[in-house]
Amino acid sequence: MSAKPTYEELEKAYSERKRIEDALRESREKYRLLVENQTDLVVKVDTYGRFQFVSPSYCELFGKTEDELLGKTFIPLVHVDDRESTTKAMEDLYRPPHTAYMEQRAMTKDGWRWLGWMDTAVLDLKDNVTAIIGVGRDINARKLAEEALRESEEKYRTLVEGIPGLVYSYSTIRGGIYYGPNVQSVLGYSDSHLLKNPQLWHDSIHPEDIHRVDAVIKDFKFGKPFEIEYRIKDIKGNWLWFLDRSIGRQKGDDEVVIEGIATDITEHKRAEEALRESEEKLTRSKKMESLGLLAGGIAHDLNNVLSGIVSYPELILMDLPKDSKFRKPIETMQESGHRATAIVQDLLTVARGAATTKEPLNLNDLISDYLNSPEFKKLERFHPTVTVNVSLDTDLLNIDGSPVHIRKVVMNLVSNASEAIESSGNVTISTMNRYIDRPLRGYDDVNVGEYAVLSVSDVGSGISSDDLERIFEPFYTKKVMGRSGTGLGLAVVWNVMQDHQGYIDVKSDENGTTFELYFPITRDEIPDKDLSILIKDYKGNGETILVVDDVESQREISSKMLDALGYKTIAISSGEEAVEYLKEQTADLILLDMIMEPGINGLETYERVIEIHPNQKAIIISGFAESDEVKEAQKLGAGRYIKKPVTLENIGLAIKEELEK
Repeated sequence: MSAKPTYEELEKAYSERKRIEDALRESREKYRLLVENQTDLVVKVDTYGRFQFVSPSYCELFGKTEDELLGKTFIPLVHVDDRESTTKAMEDLYRPPHTAYMEQRAMTKDGWRWLGWMDTAVLDLKDNVTAIIGVGRDINARKLAEEALRESEEKYRTLVEGIPGLVYSYSTIRGGIYYGPNVQSVLGYSDSHLLKNPQLWHDSIHPEDIHRVDAVIKDFKFGKPFEIEYRIKDIKGNWLWFLDRSIGRQKGDDEVVIEGIATDITEHKRAEEALRESEEKLTRSKKMESLGLLAGGIAHDLNNVLSGIVSYPELILMDLPKDSKFRKPIETMQESGHRATAIVQDLLTVARGAATTKEPLNLNDLISDYLNSPEFKKLERFHPTVTVNVSLDTDLLNIDGSPVHIRKVVMNLVSNASEAIESSGNVTISTMNRYIDRPLRGYDDVNVGEYAVLSVSDVGSGISSDDLERIFEPFYTKKVMGRSGTGLGLAVVWNVMQDHQGYIDVKSDENGTTFELYFPITRDEIPDKDLSILIKDYKGNGETILVVDDVESQREISSKMLDALGYKTIAISSGEEAVEYLKEQTADLILLDMIMEPGINGLETYERVIEIHPNQKAIIISGFAESDEVKEAQKLGAGRYIKKPVTLENIGLAIKEELEK
């Protein structure tokens, strides 16, 4: 049991307690005076956000008494859009250093105002948060100023971004010193990247344009404004076209600052280039069309002349003894006629529309046939130092085409390639399948699709750019006339590709030339063919054939050939006469010339005839290429179209086929 404290001890303890109480009272008074006279806002809340203390300045700002606030949570006073950020910021109070700063809008007596709060957690001996003391300050003026500045900057940015170009400032000494916000979307470089490399813009200008740009900058130093187009490389390495205009000028001691707008005109330039190419192609196409019409007219007249040279020898040889001394001269005459006919067929091909009768075929087969032909053997003898290499895709897809015309294309390209090699070298023929998933720009623009591609390349000296623009024109040639042909070879190639809805691409330099021909593919299979045709297969049985042609010699030739084939023929010189004849008489078939002058043509004749005899059979014959009139007549019911000059076989098979329908 302890002894009782003495009087002295009690008096000493009392004095100490009184001293502490006086000190505490003095401290509280100082704290009260400090808080009451504090312009900042001071609050204390528990961990649930309920007020435990509010300063008079806080009460004054919110227009509430202390009693109205104590025990209430502060959250309802905070703007609904700021509550989530406030709660998230206060999470920092529960981890060292147990402080948090937040900005929020609060509903004061004067309306919504921005307040900035610095909060500090009150910890117990175990570092648990027991309360939060917050010191706040009215930051409304600052926030409004910031918002005004932001709106001003946004308006400026919108203005700059709305300008159809890139705003910049460029120092003649320091390089780029400002770039508008859309520089990254245009060039791929950020403005900070360009500012760290102030000469990057200048160094990215196309080598062919840099001297012009430097020249206008030099003139600008002396006050001359500029407007210039040039190319600049973007971050991906693409060349873009810009129209650069000076709009302002600042002059210092040693430097001049250019303020300008550079507008991306790449698409405009591309459109200009596309328009230029389109106009060139249109001009070229019209030129080819005009030359084609000329060639077609010549071919028509020549065909009428050649009919006798080709057809009469065939009729004579039918009745001539095999040991006759006249057989050889007549056969030579016939062969000459066939060679002349081949040239006329080239003219017809140039006239377009020749290759309209198409069938599924494979380019590999036509190439193989050509390489085994007498024409190729003759070419090898003529160019013994040229080696022809072949690389054919074994899985090459079929195309719809005219075998005769495409074989002619192969022959012309290989012949030209061989002649392009002056001493010795290789010509390469290759085929491949190619899928074009976006338009391919070249001599022709190749559209999207699947193609079988024929490529013929040589190692000659190439074709000049001037000649490249004209190589497909009829009669245009750089070869020695009389040695190398008629100047129709590539014109035939071009027109055959047009008839096949195909495309041509030509690449040429000093190391050689490559022609690539794009044929649209077909999924149709190649039908089997019976090649054994005998004269008995196309002889007639006395059927009546009405021959309608305005040229007397043509009527005579056709009549004699049909008589030889066993038909009964009636020859008439005009369409009008044919219509009148058929009003009273009948014919098993009409052999109808398409071009007749000065009366109605073959199409109008057939239209009038089928009004009289709706099922009238007819064969169309013409010295021109197959025209729209021919196709229209066939839609009305006419049969096959035959080109002049005709042979016993092709006219006989066509008539036989039509009569047996």
